[in-house]
Amino acid sequence: MCESTAYWKVGVNDELLMENVAAVTPLPGGRFLLKGLLGDSKEVEAELQEINLMAHKILFKKKG
Repeated sequence: MCESTAYWKVGVNDELLMENVAAVTPLPGGRFLLKGLLGDSKEVEAELQEINLMAHKILFKKKG
């Protein structure tokens, strides 16, 4: 499986946002739609910080 885990970047720490992320779709207004392997989804307002394909890790920073 190639799904990733999404995290919030908070200072020097990473806080879990969503596991088993299969797709990330950019939306208008600085938002992203995260779609999970089992059909779940989550919409976040964030800045994309990093995508590490080898580590299956996606980092977002909260806007504001």
